[in-house]
Amino acid sequence: MNEDRLRARLARIMLWGVGLAAAVMIVGGAIFLAHHAGLTPGDKKFTGEPADLRHPVAIFKAVLQGNDDCFIQLGVLLLLLNPLVRVALAAWGYAAQRDRLYAGVATFVFAVLVVSYFV
Repeated sequence: MNEDRLRARLARIMLWGVGLAAAVMIVGGAIFLAHHAGLTPGDKKFTGEPADLRHPVAIFKAVLQGNDDCFIQLGVLLLLLNPLVRVALAAWGYAAQRDRLYAGVATFVFAVLVVSYFV
């Protein structure tokens, strides 16, 4: 794989990842508005988000169970995972090209992203 093909693949991954995340958030927003159209805002007391909207694994489980509030959170999570996937594939691509410097830098950035996302 040459560098031009790698860059084109990474650009397509970013484009499709952002598009998928936006589509999931739009569908989630439409579902949320359809189910909560007549409610008045309850901004007098802050209650925070429920537990199924705070953790990535819980978000996936809630979406699979049909919780409509979690679709927007799933879109945000997909948007956050997009750079993680892109950096991982960049590290793999540079390693396939035997470019140790860029593969090492990309691997380090990937490790920092993983630690910051899941810790």
